[in-house]
Amino acid sequence: MLTDQPFSRSMLLTLAVVTVASAGLSGRTPHVMAMHQHNPMTFTMPTPPSDPGAPTGRREGGSSRGDKIYTLCKTVEEAANKQCATSRLTALVPEVDAEKQIWGLTGADHPEFLFYLSKFRTPEQPKTTHLNIEFVLQDEDDKYVHKTSFVLPLTEGGIIRIPIPENRDPLQVGKRYTWTLLTKFGPNETNYVHGRIYRKQMDTQRQQELQTASPLKRLEISLKEGLWFDAIAMLVDLKQDAPQDLTILSRWNSLLDDINLKELATEPMLSCCTPDPHLSFK
Repeated sequence: MLTDQPFSRSMLLTLAVVTVASAGLSGRTPHVMAMHQHNPMTFTMPTPPSDPGAPTGRREGGSSRGDKIYTLCKTVEEAANKQCATSRLTALVPEVDAEKQIWGLTGADHPEFLFYLSKFRTPEQPKTTHLNIEFVLQDEDDKYVHKTSFVLPLTEGGIIRIPIPENRDPLQVGKRYTWTLLTKFGPNETNYVHGRIYRKQMDTQRQQELQTASPLKRLEISLKEGLWFDAIAMLVDLKQDAPQDLTILSRWNSLLDDINLKELATEPMLSCCTPDPHLSFK
């Protein structure tokens, strides 16, 4: 349940202490998500910044009822017995290492986030489900940087993008921010994902390259720098501008394959999201 109070770390179900040593956001030890090291368009995952006490995160949502977490329904019988989740929620972010840390870097002061949503339909269910959704971004003190609620008319599965508005405070370099997306598919079915984002300081040369480079070159730079949130947002823009471009489609497939979400590469983008300030998750 979401309330008007910020999420405390104790409210998140999957907390862990991150003990990976790192030189910080300015340096990185490459962790390649795929083995195509010769490919400049392969995403290179940096080592997580040293951040003791940070939440591990959760990329794949599951229905939460009390203390039990249910995965997506596979059969009508499972759905009828309410032993599974009738909606799928997946954050389009890397899942790193054995601890399955959910985090990523951005060079943007106002990044955006992408999520996949779908539902398991039974003959008794209407074709369109009006799915209540809440997204929050919080700083290290659990204060809201951005909070928005909206209703998504969900017919088939698809990907939504949620930008941080320009009128919000910009992300600060080296600070941890925690994002959470929560859906309310039914009165007793809550579904959520959450993770971390850090803003990386780009050196002057890289900043100049990004400002003058072609779109595909900017994408290549972002991938090399480990800027996950920037790279995937750029690719979505490129796909929307040139939906039949086979090179761009190949880059999109490869990027999702790098994070083991290739099955989502053919999913459509959904029109989203008009805020509803009166929506309640209590």
